[in-house]
Amino acid sequence: MSPRRAGAAVLGGAALALALAPAALGASRTLTLEGWVPRALAFSDRNLVWSEAATVRVDPRRTAGSPAGAYPFDYYRAEGFRARLDRRSLRFTAPAQTLVSVRTSIAAMTRGAFAPLPAGGLVMAPYSLRFAAPVVACCTAEGEEIVIESDGRPEALPTVAAAWDGSAVRYVQLTPDGRQVLRRQDAAATAPAAAVTRAGLVALAPDRRAWVDPAAPAVLQVQDDRVAGSTPRAVALPGTALGVWASRGLVVVAVRIGPRVAVLRVGGGPAVRVWSGARVPRVATGGGAVAVADVRRVWASRRGALRLAVRARRPIDAVAVDGRRLAWVERGLRRGARVGVVRLGTTP
Repeated sequence: MSPRRAGAAVLGGAALALALAPAALGASRTLTLEGWVPRALAFSDRNLVWSEAATVRVDPRRTAGSPAGAYPFDYYRAEGFRARLDRRSLRFTAPAQTLVSVRTSIAAMTRGAFAPLPAGGLVMAPYSLRFAAPVVACCTAEGEEIVIESDGRPEALPTVAAAWDGSAVRYVQLTPDGRQVLRRQDAAATAPAAAVTRAGLVALAPDRRAWVDPAAPAVLQVQDDRVAGSTPRAVALPGTALGVWASRGLVVVAVRIGPRVAVLRVGGGPAVRVWSGARVPRVATGGGAVAVADVRRVWASRRGALRLAVRARRPIDAVAVDGRRLAWVERGLRRGARVGVVRLGTTP
């Protein structure tokens, strides 16, 4: 049985009910993570889940028992984590758990595609320019991870977007010429369509797929997956698209308008500007809300223009939102070491 089919058989039946509970500790307002690395955050039921990617430098000369003459080397990791929250999602009630770990010496990875699954689960697909990284989900009722897609052939397609549709994982892969291949866990791939995009300009949600063709950078295409055979809806944008994000019922787009960057909210009608700044911010959407983090500030709202929610003392590397729930990661230092400090709050 192929890795994709074997993984699907396990994931499809348990609805990701988690049997393994992390060790309890006193509730804390913050969580400390190692390093300043790119991260993606999301809420899943009473949990915060996230993925990250980093290069790890190993120096055998500083490791006891290493053979004489050993040279330093690098390896590359991409990992997924979960931390339990209290009833109001304002405190962490358990230490972080590592759910998924992908390690390689081939080439560096970015965090790539990431999406929450029910009951504190996640699906992640790291991205690399040199190889197609696996698509991995966690967890089964037995607490095991599932490799949904793993293809080591040189011609394997990279995964650039993923989402849980209520019963299975869907994900988008790109052919070398940018055509989309939409796959669903334990199902045959759709034929490559005429729809062309690139990494960062395509997003999946449980109910929709959204993308921008680089040849038409001021038009967003939104495909409603609740209606079989429906055609994409074209949404005019006021500038060149720089990034696309999606959650149930909502698409968010960042566009360049002259020297400024605008963040647009797209529901069932035209694109509506909700934020503007000097650069592309960190963007999150979930539960009908939108949040952006730019340097040391977070803006968020469940409707209309975004309102200032956080003034941080240090730069913010990641943000998550789910209705009223808000989370972000600030850069910090602990005994001279770089750390990420995860904080929780609410949308204005």
